[in-house]
Amino acid sequence: MIIMDQKKLRNYYSGKSLRMLFNFMICCLIAGCLLLGPAAGEASGANAKYIILMIADGWGAKHIEAANNYRSATSDPIPLYQTDPAWTKYFMSTHPYGGIYDPVQAASDFNYMLSGAITDSAAAATVLYSGVKTQNARISVSYDAVDRLIVLGEEARGMGKLSGAVSSVPVSHATPGAWMAHNDDRMNVYAIADEGLFGDPNTTGLSTETGYAGGHGPTEPTIDLVIGDGRSGYINSQIRDKLFAESGSPDKHYLVERETGTDGADALLTAAQNPGVTKMAGLFDHFYRNADGLGGTSAERLENPTLSDSTAAALTLLNKDPDGFVLMVEGGAVDWAGHSNNMDQMIGEMKDFDDSIQTAIDWIEDSGNGSSWDNTLLIVTGDHECGYLTKDRGVLLSEPLGEVSPSTLLQEKIVNGTEGRRASWNDINGNSYIDDGETVYWAWNSGNHSNSIIPLYARGTGTELFSNYIAGYDQLFLSNYIDNSDVFTVMYDIMTSCTETGTITIVPGQTLTGNPVDLTSIVNKSNAVNLLYTVR
Repeated sequence: MIIMDQKKLRNYYSGKSLRMLFNFMICCLIAGCLLLGPAAGEASGANAKYIILMIADGWGAKHIEAANNYRSATSDPIPLYQTDPAWTKYFMSTHPYGGIYDPVQAASDFNYMLSGAITDSAAAATVLYSGVKTQNARISVSYDAVDRLIVLGEEARGMGKLSGAVSSVPVSHATPGAWMAHNDDRMNVYAIADEGLFGDPNTTGLSTETGYAGGHGPTEPTIDLVIGDGRSGYINSQIRDKLFAESGSPDKHYLVERETGTDGADALLTAAQNPGVTKMAGLFDHFYRNADGLGGTSAERLENPTLSDSTAAALTLLNKDPDGFVLMVEGGAVDWAGHSNNMDQMIGEMKDFDDSIQTAIDWIEDSGNGSSWDNTLLIVTGDHECGYLTKDRGVLLSEPLGEVSPSTLLQEKIVNGTEGRRASWNDINGNSYIDDGETVYWAWNSGNHSNSIIPLYARGTGTELFSNYIAGYDQLFLSNYIDNSDVFTVMYDIMTSCTETGTITIVPGQTLTGNPVDLTSIVNKSNAVNLLYTVR
């Protein structure tokens, strides 16, 4: 249980959270059926039993365009979530605490995207999960590292739901880390792993040790499932040994690891299907997947699950809870490929991510799971853009990319005089400069993140709520955009909305508080405030 003092409670219900409290009160009023005379009414409303948030770390509109251009060149279909009219699409601003996105400057000044406050993955993940902007490097704590921020997974577990995180990169990296822990600095990866897996951020090490500092106390109950890369720089021997020793014990994570000669996907799914496994940790190795679907060695491809495999296992395990779940899935190496300006790897990681989206869609549409678009909200987005990918160096994002195909992938290389930036072009004279008359197919303009807005796709119950949070209209992409803080707002609102239907007879002048009419029995979030109102 999370306990907040009065000052923090007031802060928590200020700003955006005040809207959530307002929605909660409205829910109660509807539930109470405030009529002018003795009457009966119904309290009802749609909510999400399942929420799946899928994040391609580092993607932007041009990353999607590049992957789709490659698909067109190789006769592969465009992903369903981008073409099916049942999906809603917006763009989303990503700036951190203290930042801003100005669509006018973005449409007129190429350098604007690389100026001002630009988010990192920790700040971006934190706001997606909590609705609160923070500074870079913070893991689900306030910008000044004073306050611990309550994130969606904690809210869900407090309601009796399960929560899980899946990533293609290390499990204590920024994006999964902010889902399961609270820390001053994303580099305290052992504390983040300890908190997510064992509750206390200093379970296997002292706060004075490297990687173990910055914690904000224990998180209980812990996350129910985490699958990702378990490399030693993020999961040390103490953490791994404890997981191994506890594996299979009641209320502890069942450990599934990469094993020589063992199919990693089969191992994960078998564990997830085991009726005795209710919590699980999967630790594997990341390797880059290329645009052609290969990458890595044959052993790596066998022994490590794809992101789609991990997603299928996560959905299987989390669906054991009749109350539902919230799940975050991250295609983390899209960002890494963007930092490296490597189009081949970026497309490979995008395709791996897109496959995992289709796995989630298939799961939702399988009625045998108890799921449907009427009780599930699926959101597909990123956390920020990485690499500032454009048609050519210095060209605005509104210009379409050129050919992206197996042949143009081979022409990508470092452009001389650009501090390592890469591009693909027909280098006729072979001097590694982009000269007049040479055809450019695409260019990376940064080795870091940019302040570009990024796409968001959504389908399912609650999708219509995004229209309440339009922040502006963008001339570059000719689209409305929202702020990333409102992704949390929508998820929170649809998770905590009224779900019960019943009849209450009300006498004029009757005061509704506690017994005999207890409204907390028909709303999900009830322990924050006491509501007292009179029917007139």
